[in-house]
Amino acid sequence: MIGDDETPGFMPGPLDDLVPGLRRKSERWPALPVHPRILEAHRDDGSHSLVMSSFAPAASLKTYHAALKPLVEAALLSELSRPVEELRERTSPLRALELYAFSQQPFDPAPALGTFGLSSAPLDGGNDVRRTLGLLRRECQLIDGLATDEPLARYAARLVPSDHALRQRLCDALLERVQGPFGAEPGALARELCGWLQAQGFAGVAPTRAGIERLESLVVHQLPFVVRWIDPIVFQALCDLIAVAAMTTWHQEIEWGVCEADPETLVTPPPVIRVNKERDTFHVPLGEHVLRWCVMPTQVGEVIPSLGSWAEHEFTG
Repeated sequence: MIGDDETPGFMPGPLDDLVPGLRRKSERWPALPVHPRILEAHRDDGSHSLVMSSFAPAASLKTYHAALKPLVEAALLSELSRPVEELRERTSPLRALELYAFSQQPFDPAPALGTFGLSSAPLDGGNDVRRTLGLLRRECQLIDGLATDEPLARYAARLVPSDHALRQRLCDALLERVQGPFGAEPGALARELCGWLQAQGFAGVAPTRAGIERLESLVVHQLPFVVRWIDPIVFQALCDLIAVAAMTTWHQEIEWGVCEADPETLVTPPPVIRVNKERDTFHVPLGEHVLRWCVMPTQVGEVIPSLGSWAEHEFTG
């Protein structure tokens, strides 16, 4: 990512599988329908947004959507996977995801954009937009074959956390109590999560299908067409709870991945575990699964099975 302090940074290595080439340092880029770099823009209210850009027409709606999907997921996962020490110090919460289009698409992009909660937004959006346009114009200087550095359209997606009364208090409690990266002390996040909620009278959160579903009811927003944001430390605790359930309830041999910051990029990879079976070993990218199940936008009337049902199927099937 590039921050508005002009200091370069890059997406974490494990996310390269989602978007090959994100780790390439500052250089010239061709004009692409989906530019493979993301800017971090600070807003007047103290929050920040993640900003994507589109510099060329795509061949079709399908290819446009296919290019956007890994970039959006990688951007959100990098935020959700920040280590606890960084989360304690960070005072700028993520509030929006934006896309600026510098080229007209030969089709209506709304169906592809709506999948990610992106809808049309004004280009005259005050100081926040002006500040972001300054970042984008610097990025435009690295693009070959670009006709203009003035965007034709802007799209924005809101990030909406659960409105449960315990959500913010749970986040604050975990930030106070836990130490180290995900996986360094397997089950520690889940233990603190379950214990704190039990003490608040919110019973039933446990490493079982029903316990995972109980936690879903607290932290997963049901509003459609928005990114259903989960506080990063709670997101990581939810992943930890699933890993503990895989071991204690569904009797799998589990190894936690220790998700430490990449020494080059300083960005932390998303939660992952390894399942060891008698004749098979495979990785389960918990962060990606929980993102897709609980964070990405839903449509009106869409029926999504619970995360608990996915976890039970994943570790018993």
